[in-house]
Amino acid sequence: MVTTTIVVDDPVDAYELFAVARDVLGLPRDGRWHLVDHGRVHMLQTLPEQGVGALASVHFPLTGGRHPGEPDAGIPGGYLLLAFTSDGGDPGTRRWHRDLASRAGSWLTSRRLRWTVSHADGPFTTGYAPHTPAAIR
Repeated sequence: MVTTTIVVDDPVDAYELFAVARDVLGLPRDGRWHLVDHGRVHMLQTLPEQGVGALASVHFPLTGGRHPGEPDAGIPGGYLLLAFTSDGGDPGTRRWHRDLASRAGSWLTSRRLRWTVSHADGPFTTGYAPHTPAAIR
């Protein structure tokens, strides 16, 4: 199994990001999906057997604020977590996951939202962080 996780460090609408994730996978925005209630955190998830090799899920706190992350799994907290999960772990699947993260990350970056990414359960690296302008002397 391969999971690629994006943690968004700025507020963003969970349903809008979920729509982007479905676009990235090539699924219709009005396609089949479900909402899972995990108490304080809810999850929007695509359904299997829709003709694509990955599921997309967006995890978000019900009351707003920051998602606590999953410290036991090494996942930092943020406003939202977006995950792409596939069976298998061959090099082609891993490359495809990098492409999925890149395409979703491009959408986040175009909105100047900070995000980090973990490819195939690896360490988290910065996807986008705005640069602080240097002081003019």
